[in-house]
Amino acid sequence: MQSFNFHTHTKRCGHATGEEEAYVKAAIEAGYKVLGFSDHAPYKQRYSWDERMHEDEYPLYCKEVRRLQKVYKDQIQIYLGLEIEYYEEQLEELKAYREELDFCILGQHSYTVMGHNYFVDCDDRWVLVYANQIRKACEMGFVDIIAHPDLFMISRSTWSKACEEAACIICETSNRFQIPLELNLGGLRYGKKQKGKELRYVYPYRPLWEIVAEYGCPVIYGLDAHSPDYVGRKDIFKIADEVVKDLPLNFLKEFKPMGCK
Repeated sequence: MQSFNFHTHTKRCGHATGEEEAYVKAAIEAGYKVLGFSDHAPYKQRYSWDERMHEDEYPLYCKEVRRLQKVYKDQIQIYLGLEIEYYEEQLEELKAYREELDFCILGQHSYTVMGHNYFVDCDDRWVLVYANQIRKACEMGFVDIIAHPDLFMISRSTWSKACEEAACIICETSNRFQIPLELNLGGLRYGKKQKGKELRYVYPYRPLWEIVAEYGCPVIYGLDAHSPDYVGRKDIFKIADEVVKDLPLNFLKEFKPMGCK
């Protein structure tokens, strides 16, 4: 099992449960040495109670994680971050987050703040838009980790040439900036779904990880924990490993984002 996790949500986002301290205690009990909090970033132009924290919650979130860093400093390293999305209309907010946080993970879910959702539809055209948004975010220096790069497969029933091209764009970006790709364990909680002719997990999706293996990109696991009990789920690592079985993925044994002291 990996000794660090940088993908951790809290009840503040509206679709997770548990307060910050409950996640810390669960991580210590599970044997983690490093825990990074990365709840969904608030945006002034978009708020939905079940999607992300309200902007008024943000300073409280920061204050609590910073408090926990001090309280548990002898038991576990704790880092303060956010799961951001690359929106061109929100660049100033993204820059501010990047400067004041320990790290940021990029979890691209939609095209714009109020726009097209990749969970709902990601045809070949949108797959390439998705990949290029990831590229742009990395080029601007906003990103420490690329979360669930295969998220677009949640709304697709086929793997196409466009998907392959998108995977190559993402892998080239990862290698260019040495930003790890996250083998996301959160998609496993949905169970297997019938997608066209395939009965599979929505992600991880093996064809993308076959390309990742060819490129030799740095890879880490990400729990994408939405409840404290998920932090202690060691079985999900085995399930994910079965999905990518026999692929020579370049898993990092240690990882410290640029902003982490």
